[in-house]
Amino acid sequence: MTRVPTEADFQSLGSDLAVSLHFPDPPASTTAILLLFHGLGDADSPFAAFARAVNLPGVMCIAVRGPSVLPPSLVADDVDTVTSFGQGPQHFHWGDDLRLDGAGQLDEDPGFDRAVQLVDGRLIQGVLIEKCGWRYDDVLLFGFGQGGTFAIALAARVAVRAGMRAATRMATEQPLHKTVADFKGIVAIGQAVPSAVTGAPTAAPRSATPLLVCGAAGSEAVSVETLELLGQRLTSVEIAAWKRASKEDNGMPRNRAEMLPIMQFFAKRLQR
Repeated sequence: MTRVPTEADFQSLGSDLAVSLHFPDPPASTTAILLLFHGLGDADSPFAAFARAVNLPGVMCIAVRGPSVLPPSLVADDVDTVTSFGQGPQHFHWGDDLRLDGAGQLDEDPGFDRAVQLVDGRLIQGVLIEKCGWRYDDVLLFGFGQGGTFAIALAARVAVRAGMRAATRMATEQPLHKTVADFKGIVAIGQAVPSAVTGAPTAAPRSATPLLVCGAAGSEAVSVETLELLGQRLTSVEIAAWKRASKEDNGMPRNRAEMLPIMQFFAKRLQR
């Protein structure tokens, strides 16, 4: 039986995976759940505020904090600080490690094993599915920057794992139960292509999770090459190329024109 999660349901996550919750009004109207993943060096609070501003009807929003702290030496001087539980300014990321890419910038995909284990294993499976009776296709994902890269990696990893389990059951002649392993949809802004996509075996199952990628027109996030790579592991990929002064400007949406394709994507997914 499906029920609306309560704040008490998330206490089991402890300090390993901090979350900020926003319920629709009334909470009993919840028909879907949106997980929000912030960018490299950010935190969950701004994305909880974004969820409240968007206020999708019937959608419970969970802004998730990256499980790893970014060292202060890597935080830009002009970045707004976020105070966390009285510990002073802290900034977080989703990676297993911190690596520099060929351009000397922090790698957008330094491995997401720990984050996938926490978000999928403890938050989605442990709380939403096992405790509250929801399914993967009740859950939307929204990610910015590294958070968008992580969201795509999460969907790809979940699809591969489901395919491996199905293959094992067939090989051992066990009953093959249909398990939904595709999310309701993903919105990724200014994301990179994760290694879970580029490094997956050719025979690995593709995720049927619909994906909308957003970014400045001409940027790598919405390039033809990016779409071709993502299409190898996801069956439905759409783009929203924003008209901005610089093709390197892949910040969050700033006006109605940029937000419109995101809201249309959400509306289409929530109708199903």
